[in-house]
Amino acid sequence: MRLNKKPYLAAFAFSLITVPVWGAHTDSIPWVAIEPTTIGSAHVMPGHYQLTAEEGQSELQVISGGKVIATVPCRWTHLTNKAADSEVQTNNNQVTQVRFAGRTEAIQFNQ
Repeated sequence: MRLNKKPYLAAFAFSLITVPVWGAHTDSIPWVAIEPTTIGSAHVMPGHYQLTAEEGQSELQVISGGKVIATVPCRWTHLTNKAADSEVQTNNNQVTQVRFAGRTEAIQFNQ
């Protein structure tokens, strides 16, 4: 009896390619803008939004009504302690940082 090794080799190679996809982590936080606010280069009106970012990526998606309304450049920064709660920090109607509960990384926006 002879085993054909090609299907096993192909499956193994495919699994190595997809491993980084399995490890990707997406963070998301609901957010309510009370007044017109700037997130990076995007301007949003008062309303309910979902802010979503994939670990290691340099962009944040602003979602409203299930649709991406803006993709904003950002950078991840290291926190000294894990964030106790998810929160969106603002200053003068500009989002400056987004923290995700239990994470030691936060999203920072260039001002």
